[in-house]
Amino acid sequence: MKSPTCHLALLLVLVACGPGARREPQGDDDVGPDAALPYGPEGSPETCADGFDNEGDGVADCADSDCSGVGECPVCGDVDVPEAQPLLLPDGISSGGGCTTNAQCGGGTPDCIVSPELPNGGECHASYTSTLAWSGFPTNSLLTDVSKLQKICVNIEHSWIRDIEIDLITPDNRTFHLLKFWKRGAPTGDVTELYLGNAKDGDNSGPGVGETYCFLPTAMYEMIDSTGHLAPSRAAATTDGRPTLAAGDYKPNSPWNDLLNVPLNGNWTMRVTDLWGIDDGYLFSWSMTFDPSLIVDCTGPIVL
Repeated sequence: MKSPTCHLALLLVLVACGPGARREPQGDDDVGPDAALPYGPEGSPETCADGFDNEGDGVADCADSDCSGVGECPVCGDVDVPEAQPLLLPDGISSGGGCTTNAQCGGGTPDCIVSPELPNGGECHASYTSTLAWSGFPTNSLLTDVSKLQKICVNIEHSWIRDIEIDLITPDNRTFHLLKFWKRGAPTGDVTELYLGNAKDGDNSGPGVGETYCFLPTAMYEMIDSTGHLAPSRAAATTDGRPTLAAGDYKPNSPWNDLLNVPLNGNWTMRVTDLWGIDDGYLFSWSMTFDPSLIVDCTGPIVL
């Protein structure tokens, strides 16, 4: 399957609401009042719809991250990637070859999925990938405070959760495990078969209804922990009444601090891999939410 690349840009037009006093930039850096913008009293909080650079930081109204999500201003730093059609996840397509890195894979199965439960410690697979090319951060900036990447979400359905791995690939090519493949079985006393979302069991059954699962460091449970146990949150699928993992917030399997000093600008890629040759699933959308204070200009394109 050819991996689609999704493009999304958020662009608004700022209009000054009338003439106002102007002043020259102050200080020896690029942060300060803009001579082209009318300004308010020194040190004032930003007002989000008056055409003024109230706090003297060189940006006004919706361009200022302080106005993120206020009134008609967009939520700055939050980008959702909806798919025009639900995307069928490649169903267990593997070369059968062992691997430890992507360099040992290629062709139609370019992704090495590593697990002690797989032959030779890893298998080459075909994965669904979708890429966001972020560009709205200061040049060469790094994620020096991991809490400023607030959450990563997917809207998905699949039968079954133990068949798949969900990863985020960073601009410097780190693999961050949101849901790490454990194995297809279950530890003693736990459930083997559990849906993600409102799935339709079987192959070629068409898309079910996705549920939104968000990954953030403050959540209580991993979807599947390092011992293979499933999170306790359960619901009944609307498609056939079988048990499904409840929508909501979950801890990723990788520690959030693994994202420290990742480049902010560049390609962030969502990768979903189905490691079982039967059953199927669909990805409907995914999103990333950064702290608005990281964005240079909240009205300009923040992804290419």
